[in-house]
Amino acid sequence: MSYPTEALSKLSWAERLALGCGRWVNENRRAKAVAMWLTWTVTRRWMSWMSGARMHLVGLDKVKALHLDRGILLASNHRSFFDMFMVLTHLSRHTPHCQRAYFPVRSTFFYENLLGVVVNGLASSMAMFPPIYRDPEKADATRAGLDFLTAELARPGTLVGIHPEGTRGKGPDPYELLPAEPGFGRVVLMAKPVVVPLFVNGMTNAFVRECRSTLDGTGKPIIVVFGDPVDVSEHAGADPHKLRPQVLVGRKVLAEIARLGEVERAYRAELGARA
Repeated sequence: MSYPTEALSKLSWAERLALGCGRWVNENRRAKAVAMWLTWTVTRRWMSWMSGARMHLVGLDKVKALHLDRGILLASNHRSFFDMFMVLTHLSRHTPHCQRAYFPVRSTFFYENLLGVVVNGLASSMAMFPPIYRDPEKADATRAGLDFLTAELARPGTLVGIHPEGTRGKGPDPYELLPAEPGFGRVVLMAKPVVVPLFVNGMTNAFVRECRSTLDGTGKPIIVVFGDPVDVSEHAGADPHKLRPQVLVGRKVLAEIARLGEVERAYRAELGARA
């Protein structure tokens, strides 16, 4: 994969260094294999410990039944920093579809200073890649990263987790979704992956409190609802660089995530009735 020289020139020295670290791990197949081994042997263990008996996987059989010749794009709502990592932790125990995992992330913090690189390495073995830059002048670097995801999604065993909303929903209602970002639709249209929608609810960003509530039994149930793959074939011939088809694809997937949110709401209410 190649980042255009002009695109790299728009980045600060710290951003270029951070991006270089991410590229070395994720573009080098041996380095990526080692990184995934660390994820399975270290990260997956503490994430499993943190979730414990709180985890409920609804509709997992839909993912387990998939027989794929290309990668999976997990499309989820976004309420917590741990959403996708929690899903990967448990999904990887049940399916062979998680040989290589990538989670594109806003460049803020993780790719704009060296502390972010350290946190990315310790928390995800640099799986939070590629960076998505907010600055319009760095759009070419963002596009190069999305092109990398497109190529990887052509390979079976690749799992890419993307939040169509682009940023976390911070309102009081966990079922209220933000509009889909066009970049999500661009990846779907270019890569043509299997798009698996899901809805996650039950976690906050307070890591220590989440761990403590799991241990003392006061934590809320963490519920993940998986849906059937979203059929976007009606847009198969659309230009992936055009805004309109990007938006239409994003809306369709987001509508399915919203529907799964209602399934999660009903499931949570049933759990409460049993307690």
